[in-house]
Amino acid sequence: MRKAAALLLALPLAACAHGGVDVATLSSNSDQVVWEAAQKAYEKKNWDAARQHFKRIIDGFPQSEHGPAARLGLAESHFQEGGAANDILAISEYRDFLTLYPSHPKADYAQFQVGEAYFQQKNGPDRDQAPTEKALAEYERLLDVYPQSPLVEKTRARIHECRQSLAKSEFLAGYFYQRTRQAWRAAILRYEGILNDYPEYDDLEQVLFRVAESLAASGRKAEALPYLGRL
Repeated sequence: MRKAAALLLALPLAACAHGGVDVATLSSNSDQVVWEAAQKAYEKKNWDAARQHFKRIIDGFPQSEHGPAARLGLAESHFQEGGAANDILAISEYRDFLTLYPSHPKADYAQFQVGEAYFQQKNGPDRDQAPTEKALAEYERLLDVYPQSPLVEKTRARIHECRQSLAKSEFLAGYFYQRTRQAWRAAILRYEGILNDYPEYDDLEQVLFRVAESLAASGRKAEALPYLGRL
């Protein structure tokens, strides 16, 4: 998505050279000159220079027609550069854009990108799922606020990925309780939580088997039978 995101600013990605900030353009009294310099810096992936020019438009030309694009460009530059710190900064900038321009044609895209920035921080199912939960919440917000967005299909795909990861995390926790500690009640609660909250989980048969196994091991064989019957 980082490569696709860059296209929304209509900035070519072919050039890879890096250069310093052009002080002359940065101090120009023409927002158009500054905007063109920002695009060139972005094109070369000179993120610091691009950001300085975007900020110059935002701060120096508050009425500029390039204002919304400059704010979005600021967010995009952080997202494109990547890394946890830049993802956090990108989220902040995208949210500023949404606050200032909630009805902008690219507001749905900015909302999607908030989810993407969290998604980039997503851990494996055996680790902290907070970034995944945050990404999921942002994707769901897009569906609520922008139901007609052309990004709905991609958003639903991301939601599916997030929910699969969260379900897998719950399964691993349940399996840990079951196999390592023989804490049957804790394991059963985790497995039943998956069945209730994530009925679309791809490995649901494994969940059914493990909850039945845990119930039987805890002396509740009669309760295990309905789960086995669903296999």
